[in-house]
Amino acid sequence: MAGVVETAPALAPLREELHCLPGPQGFDGAPTWTLHDPANNRFFRIGWQEFEILARWALGQTEAIAQAVTHESPLHVDAGQVGEFAQFLLNNNLLRLSGDTGLQRLRQQVAMRKQSWAQWLLHNYLFFKIPLLKPDALLAWLYPRLAWIYSGRFAVLLIGCGLLTGFLLSRQWERFLATFPHFFNWSGLAQYFLALMLAKTLHEFGHALTAHRYGCRVPTMGVAFMVMYPMLYTDASDTWKLSSRRQRVAIAGAGIAAELGLAVFAALAWSFLADGPLRSGVFLLATSTWIMTLAINLSPFMRFDGYYLLSDWLRIENLQPRSFAYNRWHLRRLLFGLDQAPPELLPQRWHWFFVGYAWCTWLYRFFLFLGIALLVYHFFFKLLGLLMMAVEVGWFILRPIWSELKAWKNLGPDVWTQPQSRISLLLLVVVIAVLVVPWQGHVNVPALIKAERYAEIYLPTAARLDAWQVKTGQTVKSGELLAQLSSRELDFQARSSSLEGQLVEWQLAYQGLEQNLNQRRQVLLKELESAGAKQAGFRHQQTQLTIQAPFDGLALDLNQQAQEGQWLKEGETLLIVADPRSQLIEAYVAEEDLQAAGQADSAVFYPDQPGTSPIICRVERIDQGGAARIPAMLASMHGGAIAARSDAQQQAVPESAVYRIILRPEAESQSLAHFPGERRGSVRLDTPATSLLHRFVRQVATVLVRESGF
Repeated sequence: MAGVVETAPALAPLREELHCLPGPQGFDGAPTWTLHDPANNRFFRIGWQEFEILARWALGQTEAIAQAVTHESPLHVDAGQVGEFAQFLLNNNLLRLSGDTGLQRLRQQVAMRKQSWAQWLLHNYLFFKIPLLKPDALLAWLYPRLAWIYSGRFAVLLIGCGLLTGFLLSRQWERFLATFPHFFNWSGLAQYFLALMLAKTLHEFGHALTAHRYGCRVPTMGVAFMVMYPMLYTDASDTWKLSSRRQRVAIAGAGIAAELGLAVFAALAWSFLADGPLRSGVFLLATSTWIMTLAINLSPFMRFDGYYLLSDWLRIENLQPRSFAYNRWHLRRLLFGLDQAPPELLPQRWHWFFVGYAWCTWLYRFFLFLGIALLVYHFFFKLLGLLMMAVEVGWFILRPIWSELKAWKNLGPDVWTQPQSRISLLLLVVVIAVLVVPWQGHVNVPALIKAERYAEIYLPTAARLDAWQVKTGQTVKSGELLAQLSSRELDFQARSSSLEGQLVEWQLAYQGLEQNLNQRRQVLLKELESAGAKQAGFRHQQTQLTIQAPFDGLALDLNQQAQEGQWLKEGETLLIVADPRSQLIEAYVAEEDLQAAGQADSAVFYPDQPGTSPIICRVERIDQGGAARIPAMLASMHGGAIAARSDAQQQAVPESAVYRIILRPEAESQSLAHFPGERRGSVRLDTPATSLLHRFVRQVATVLVRESGF
């Protein structure tokens, strides 16, 4: 009885409308081809091996194709490689399926693409496109009329205008920078948006017209919304047909070139326009629009012009997905010591480029998406903003990390037998221990030590310094004369008010002799009262010019700028009087450390002054409300550790919530003599030990509760 010979199932035929076009050389110099699916407007770059397999696809059997490629070309291909390529074609719907099996597969694809309303809302909220124009007919009409902009003469004209613009602006550069933005009304605001739309529309038509110049179709142009932020876009996917790297780079850079050219002509027009909204509009085109374009579009880490310029220049298509896949393989090999084949074989220099580019892109996207999440949060009301921020962080940041962790889980149990895996596991345990173990049992806060009785003496009114009566560090008694000042203007005003009062008294004394004075008696009494009040006020100010010690203590920090015989302005500080026998420590704790500070058992003050010993102290009280102002010595603008700004009264206002803690030094401390006035330092509060993870979770919970408005 004859044996039955089993044959492999026949391969499905290729779809008839597919096109295979010559592609550019790869970054390693190997030839490539482009497989075009016109029905879906998709392009696939294939190599030499895949092209040879496609050329013999009509053989219909994996083994037959492999043998034909091996015998008819320098390549060696086995049936498994043909099968892998067949699976790639099947997954991308490039094969013509028939029968029940094909119909069932298509139904499965449709079912997999179905989304719940929540998934649809999530995807379309994050990113969606609105096609506005099918520009091929318009481009066909425009190009013959605008072909001259690609000529050498136009390039010379543009360079000449640029040089002339630079010359004209150099003569009025300060005036150019001080251009007034006339956008403070609806008309000006409309001109602002028109200028912005002109620049961005010209940018997109730069891509589209250049693509048309090289024979590429432009199916659509429109507006895309990335997290509700509108951006114009041009579908230039047809450029995959081009084999010339120069042409692909020209199309990718045409948008930026168009905006830069517009900026040159706008800057030239600014030199000849009068002040007004039109001049402000061209100023905008000459400055901010192209700067924003360069800052955003030239980044190679997002899929904007800079990414495609880099990809086309290096001849590396799909740079991001390829580098991401390669770096994931590299990371797994680094962590687990796996000996898996890489996604693609790369020379050493390209190996490190792919790894470095992937890491830079991941870090860039992490901070970018985090910033977008914060922007979304602040754009909406608190609760909705918080939910949308969580969606942003979850989708763009946590989802990729979770996907990679699931991939690690599927590596199998053998992965943990590798020595590299054990080292990675040990490092993970150490990191978890650092985060979870409550080893941090103290809080360091900025502080200052000062005398409990402390007076900063300043000048109540402008006056002349006649004489200093003390020196810095001198012991003074309560009421002792510290400085004598005088003011001729004040003396004159005091004498004038005295004479005014005497005149009114004379008029009152002779009111019986003069009928007119008798009728003005009530007015004269009011004038007498006013003159007396003025005289008392001036005498009080004169007494204030005799500066006396308010209590027993030391005279400190005499104003070295104030010399005898010099006039001083009102409010100028003269000196400080402090009683060093009793001192307090004033510390400021951040909101996230407030709970721990309330449980502090002991504290130590560490002065900034070298050569002084720490001071043991105890917590006396903690203010329940946040500090509205802080001492200038602790503010960041004066070298302190607390981020602060100056208010209208030049007082230091903290940027974030801080709470004042009053501490009192222990009586036995011997270092108090070193601080007769006021000195900066820090306080270490000994608190119950907490873990870093606990502190982080508590801080996040505090922020969430506060910002959500609960």
